[in-house]
Amino acid sequence: MNIFNWFKPSEKPMSLKEIGELNVASAQPKIAPPKVKAGQQATPSFFKTAKPSSAPLPNTDRRLATTDILGTRNQPDTWSVIREMVAASPDLSSAVFAYLRTAITPDYVAVAKNLDGTFNREATVALQQLIVRLNILQDYTDGFSGITGLRACSESLSKELIQYGAMSLELVLGKDRLPRSLVPISITKVKFRADDKWLKPFQLIGGVEVDLDIPTFFYSSLDQDLLNPYASSMLESAIQPVLFSTEFQNDLRRVVKKAIHPRLKAIIDSDKFKKNIPADVASDPDKLVLYMNAVISEIEGKVNGLQPEDALIVFDTLDVSYMTNGNISLDAEYTVLNEIIDAKLATGAKTLPSILGHGSGSQNIASSETLLFMKNSQGAVQGKLNDIYSRALTLALRLYGFDVYAEFTYGDIDLRPASELEAFKSMKQSRILDQLSLGLISDEEAGLAITGSLPPVGAPLLSGTFFRTTAGADPTANPYSGSATGTGDAGGGALNQSVKSDAPKNSKGSKPKANNEKA
Repeated sequence: MNIFNWFKPSEKPMSLKEIGELNVASAQPKIAPPKVKAGQQATPSFFKTAKPSSAPLPNTDRRLATTDILGTRNQPDTWSVIREMVAASPDLSSAVFAYLRTAITPDYVAVAKNLDGTFNREATVALQQLIVRLNILQDYTDGFSGITGLRACSESLSKELIQYGAMSLELVLGKDRLPRSLVPISITKVKFRADDKWLKPFQLIGGVEVDLDIPTFFYSSLDQDLLNPYASSMLESAIQPVLFSTEFQNDLRRVVKKAIHPRLKAIIDSDKFKKNIPADVASDPDKLVLYMNAVISEIEGKVNGLQPEDALIVFDTLDVSYMTNGNISLDAEYTVLNEIIDAKLATGAKTLPSILGHGSGSQNIASSETLLFMKNSQGAVQGKLNDIYSRALTLALRLYGFDVYAEFTYGDIDLRPASELEAFKSMKQSRILDQLSLGLISDEEAGLAITGSLPPVGAPLLSGTFFRTTAGADPTANPYSGSATGTGDAGGGALNQSVKSDAPKNSKGSKPKANNEKA
């Protein structure tokens, strides 16, 4: 039947049966059940070979206390350089740490929906139970299973995404071919080869290929370059600033010891020294050189071995004084150079100066930079985590027989204290209850939005009952602390300060007087 017949007014309208047949015919075909294998298919990324022995695994020590960070430039590839720099550079380490702590919020919501976007309670209940199994519970008969919690998995995936530009994980199945755990896989070991007009992934461990062309393997990249099958790190642009910063710090360390810290200077009076030289030494040039070097070395050892509280007593043949840089000061030049390096480093690391501790502006600038960093964390890290978890949990639900898809969402990023957030939670709850009262959402959706879990068994069904007689919260209320009005007064930090002009409302000058009013 032609769908365009609907728009021909001259023809007889379609019956409900015909409309139903049309909807069935135009529906999307069902996705075939995946063919999955039991057990973990990928090899753990820290193995050096696909078939490791029972010998203890080595623990690599970077020995940063005695290693110059500039040596990281000699790593074999860019990913290795970034990995070492993130561990050694204070700024890059702080940037990655800030991204992880900001993007991975304490709360999350997981919902199962039908393919038309409607809520599915039965699948959502199964999804909540599955996440508990993946996050906390394990098969205790296996002994140490190596299963990490959801937060630890998110930290590993996020660090992979920031350092290398992509992340991947495997949904490991048990012997019953049902979900058992989520295992992160380092993309540094994942390679691609051409497969017709698409890509086929595999893992290369110690020269052995492990096939990853399986439905339980998930891969997600950040800002993928379409001319390159492999992802690029968001930190690549920070490599040169880190090297420049390290060279500057090394030079500055040497300058501090040589020119800034005071040092003792000992001057030997040559005439008095020659008068005290033994006659047999003074007449022999070779013995004289050895004698003079021995005296200098002895004095050098005594002076260098002095503690701050030690006193130095010498004869008048030796003049000891402090050696300083005089009135020459390079603090302005050093400050300018340091600001340039910090700015380039923050820009290359995609992190705002206030986050790295380089900010020196006003409160408004710091608040704006913090907000921008929150947006970066939400879009670059948190959004990718939500995406890869949603795909993995969707497959898990389909293995249980549910024709649904999963939506996993981490909570919104908010840096305000919990006590201040109560006012915002109250406003959000009021809005959700209004939607529930009007029947725009179901009771289960309202429970997940407010508490993160489904309503308890036996709770009254309120959707569409119009139990709310008032619409929403008071629009004049201000949820920010420090203000009880909604006029945009103080409260909420620099970003939420009043933008109301402080100019006088009345015209300047004295009030004009009426004609019958005396001057």
